[in-house]
Amino acid sequence: MFYKIHYHLVAINMPLESNSELLLAPTRTENLLAYVIPTSSCDYHLYSFYPRTVRACNYLPQDSVLLGTPEAFGSALASV
Repeated sequence: MFYKIHYHLVAINMPLESNSELLLAPTRTENLLAYVIPTSSCDYHLYSFYPRTVRACNYLPQDSVLLGTPEAFGSALASV
């Protein structure tokens, strides 16, 4: 779902800030499409969809996040 939100394949606005404006190149652990992880002081927010998903997606391999279709992305996730 996060992939679809990022690539505007569903009618949901991304409420998060991308790290792409902050990074000139991906860090050793993050890809170019990394997002700022929302801060949380409560567990119910910390483990909700966006914070939990951003933590996982930021560390996906660069070639996986740049795939052009949800199907290709899903196949890449299956091999990670």
